[in-house]
Amino acid sequence: MSALNSLTSTQKSQLRNAFTIIDGDSRDSKITKKDLVALYKTLGLTTPTDAQLNTMLDGEEGINFTQYSNIMAKQLSKFDGRETIQNALKVFADESKDLKDPDFNVEITKLKEAVCSVQLGEIGTGDNRLGRKTFDELVDGFVRDEIDGRKVFMASKWLAAYIE
Repeated sequence: MSALNSLTSTQKSQLRNAFTIIDGDSRDSKITKKDLVALYKTLGLTTPTDAQLNTMLDGEEGINFTQYSNIMAKQLSKFDGRETIQNALKVFADESKDLKDPDFNVEITKLKEAVCSVQLGEIGTGDNRLGRKTFDELVDGFVRDEIDGRKVFMASKWLAAYIE
């Protein structure tokens, strides 16, 4: 069975939406170097080198939706999925809560410090950490104020919204 056939209809729809966003303003139904550079800039990340961009595009001038879907399906098949992400988030969960409870929250400052300090990409390619502003945008709508003044990330609600 091909990796693409292992995707759910929701995942396929999400891939289509992501492809449309990455395709950017050109709307030429291909992801090109120009599209990728624009995406990295929008996310506040260091733009990959020309060689890295060529690798992302499998040496092509651009990739269409079918090629993109196949690449992403292969990458997604490498993840253990929701449980792995959930377990990673639980490392930051409120220690007074039962970690078996599917509805859990994470103190946002601890999570933000950890996530924004991790180097993304290859070592030696520059500072590719997730920016704090970008982090805030990614968790927007999933943070609430507690009575004691702390801010918590509603991890279980985020997982339900974004991770199949």
